[in-house]
Amino acid sequence: MRTLAIALSAVAMSVAALPAIAQYGQVERTQAEIALEEASANLKENRAKRTEAIRACGTNDYQACFELGDMYRRGLGGLQDYEKAAENYRKACNGSHAEACSGLAYLTLQGRGMDVDHVQARGLYDKSCDLGDVSGCAALGNMVYTGQGGRKNVPEGTRLLQESCDREYEWACERLSTLGAYQPDDYTWERLEDVKRRY
Repeated sequence: MRTLAIALSAVAMSVAALPAIAQYGQVERTQAEIALEEASANLKENRAKRTEAIRACGTNDYQACFELGDMYRRGLGGLQDYEKAAENYRKACNGSHAEACSGLAYLTLQGRGMDVDHVQARGLYDKSCDLGDVSGCAALGNMVYTGQGGRKNVPEGTRLLQESCDREYEWACERLSTLGAYQPDDYTWERLEDVKRRY
């Protein structure tokens, strides 16, 4: 009798140890299967977004052209294509879209979809900065500070980087520190850290 009680207890414990879903004859999906399903859904969604952006960009919606450029650059919703990314960034930049000018400047600086051209990249970052894109101002400041694509001007490069840092663009603050041009009495780093703690 005691042996039977021990055996029943062992069976009960082994059943309890199984996942609840397995106890009822169902099989759990693996992490790989879940990831594949999510990737498939994302691809479908991004294809639809790309198709819509192509349509909207055709009507001179410059925000859509910028988004389409990003999708081609990153390979979202289809193949990665730097030439098409540059084409769409250019169209949006010509329509005074600040971030598109920065995107085109980056491709020009890296030689993706076109030849490397530091002078043109600097001009595009300048335009982006004039249109209000903080990342464009930071990149322009870096090029001016180091003399890339034009005359070197350390004070002007520092000013542009500092203004971008003051607008809480972290890369500009890090670049100022790397270049040794960071103002030690500036409280921007503390503000950035405070923002990070709050979010």
